[in-house]
Amino acid sequence: MAKKSFGRKRISIPSAGLAVFFALSVLFALVGFFIPIDGETAGGISFAPASADHVLGTDNLGRDVFARVLHGGAQLLGVAAVSTIVATAVGIAWGFAIVGKGVLAKALGFVVDLFVVMPSMLVMMVLVFGMGSGIATMACVTTAVSAPFIARYARSVALPVLESGYVEQARLAGDPTWKIAVREVLPNIALPLATDAGLRFISAVYLVASAAFLGFDPLGTSADWGTMIEAGASGMSLNPWATIAPALALACVTVSGNLLIDRIGKRSEL
Repeated sequence: MAKKSFGRKRISIPSAGLAVFFALSVLFALVGFFIPIDGETAGGISFAPASADHVLGTDNLGRDVFARVLHGGAQLLGVAAVSTIVATAVGIAWGFAIVGKGVLAKALGFVVDLFVVMPSMLVMMVLVFGMGSGIATMACVTTAVSAPFIARYARSVALPVLESGYVEQARLAGDPTWKIAVREVLPNIALPLATDAGLRFISAVYLVASAAFLGFDPLGTSADWGTMIEAGASGMSLNPWATIAPALALACVTVSGNLLIDRIGKRSEL
């Protein structure tokens, strides 16, 4: 079985810096969740400015902003990560299914095209209104939004591999389709699929945060960064940190992640 050989490429200093910054941003969200600091009890007046008692002031209900920022990222990133894994698995299987030329492949391909043209916000609103807020709903939303794009991309990168000589040899040897897909095709498209999965993860974070900003309370806890941004917007003139702090935390993860994945994707094409 012949496989593509990806030579060793030196990691540039900017890429390494982005990787470290992204890792620290994610670590901040994960570790902060376990720090025993109260972010639920109202301990002051609404939108109080920064002080010795509350280093970033308080939010609309008088709760400590710093504590809520520490606890507001883990669930958001966790839902985005789990739904990305599910969407990637569904999308890859879906993409392999539409490679063929039979009736079923054409029908599944039509469904992919139908979902791709649907605005992600429309899909989100329909599912949220139908299923209600909560982690399970947002996992379904992000999976429904991402899986069709992953399927289309998986099909595009799998087609050249399916036309290669070693895949034809596997067919002539009598290997079943599933075995060819798993042993011959998937290892050769793993890198581009992993890069695409990274982009889908960042998109899932954006989607969950957008749902929170629109007031849907996507995780059912009102304690995620997106909900904090929406709740703090009304008090910007009193305590801007109630909005700026969660926005910065969210930007650190999404912007650095986007830039890092973009650099990885460009290097993989060289």
